[in-house]
Order: sequence, then C-alpha cells, then structure tokens
Amino acid sequence: MAHTSQKTLRLILGDQLNAHHSWLSHVDTSVTYVLMEIRSETDYAHHHIQKVIGIFAAMRHFAQHIEQLGHKVIYIQLSDSRNLHSFDKNCAALIAEHSFTHFEYLYPDEYRVDEHLKNFANELSIATKAYDTEHFYSHRHGLKELFEGKKTYLMETFYRHMRKKHHVLLTDGDKPMYGKWNFDADNRKKLPPKHKPIAPLVFDNHLKHIEDEIRVAGVKTIGEVDSQHFIWPVSRAQSLSLLDYFIEYCLP
Repeated sequence: MAHTSQKTLRLILGDQLNAHHSWLSHVDTSVTYVLMEIRSETDYAHHHIQKVIGIFAAMRHFAQHIEQLGHKVIYIQLSDSRNLHSFDKNCAALIAEHSFTHFEYLYPDEYRVDEHLKNFANELSIATKAYDTEHFYSHRHGLKELFEGKKTYLMETFYRHMRKKHHVLLTDGDKPMYGKWNFDADNRKKLPPKHKPIAPLVFDNHLKHIEDEIRVAGVKTIGEVDSQHFIWPVSRAQSLSLLDYFIEYCLP
C-alpha cells in the first residue's frame, strides 16, 4: 500500500489576519493557507462599501505578507472564475484538487460562520481540527466558566476579572490604577465649549481596482467611498502607525 504524505489546508478568515499566530511561527511546506473573498460573506447583510474594500485590501496585504515569509498561500479573489463563493464549497474543491489529507481552521468569532465551518468539518472524510485565533485575552469558554452557577451576568464582573487575571492597569496588588475601575461617568459628559478635536491620521490608499471588482460583481453595499484615496489602514504597518499616533497625540 502506497504511503500518502500529509498535506494540510488551513483556512484564514478576513478578521483573523494575525501575523503572530503560532501557525505562522515557522514555515511548513506541507501546509497551504487559503483566504477567500466570497459572496456568502458580502451578501448576508448590506455592508458599508468602505468596510468591504477595507477588509479585502487587508486580506490581500496579509496574504502577500505571509507568502513573502515563505508560506504557501492560495488566494481566491471575488472575481476569480474558480470562486464558488462559500467557505465549504471552495475548500471542498481545493481538497479534491490538491489531495489534501487534513483541513484546519481558526474558530470564527461569528456564531453563523462557526456553525457553518463546524458542520463542514464534520462532513469531511479527512482529518479536521479547529484552533484558537489567539487574538483575545480570554479563551473560548472563559465567559461560561466565569458565570457558571451565577444568577446575574454583568459585563463589569467579566471586565474586572480580566483586569485582575492579566494585571492590567492595577496597582498595590489588585487595586485599580487611579482608584476607579472605570470612568464611564466621565465619558457621558459633554465636550467643553469651543473644543477642537485632534485631527485624525488618515491614509492615502489607492484601491479603485478593488471597488471596481465589487461594483462589477454586483455586490450591494451602503454608503460612499473615495477609493482613490482610501483613508483607513489596510496593513499591519499602517495600523501600528495609527496606534502610535493615538498614543502620542490623543492620550492625556
């Protein structure tokens, strides 16, 4: 009987673009990553055109980045003729075409997508496994475990628990920095008279080609956009620049 070497297909969703995920800590030639722009995700609701363009641009940047690191990547654009426009159909076609022996994915944050991928994985005849996205402080079942047996469910309880667990903004053991757990009351105050907000940091991304693909495909969106001068960050470098700007100019 001939030995079949392991070949793994790993799915990464558009809100899972974590370049520091343990999956990507080393290059494995037996692993192929797939990202896809699909109508099942653009069409389940009418999204703002800036959101759709921004997500697609970020996905393309990310795919290019990990490919440059040496990882194998399959990227399915909205307009690709091979695009079957759903996670399960595209992945099933790739598994058959490339004879993948394993399918893996990261737990989705949306219940709708979580159920979709869980059902798909259960129907496959090859080995499957789901992994943590590693982009939350809490783990997938942490909230359930915290409130197990309790009659009330307060966000404040979870918030304080996480602050203490990870020692965030604490002093003298487990006391909150500045003497208060939150400043919600201050956030409800009106802006002072003649207040001049700090000018935002905006970018100049040229994404007309992505807008054109979305329009030609007939994706229904809301809102308007200047895709020749797209102002939102679409890469890790731009996002870090925005964070640095916020820390330098917007924090008291």
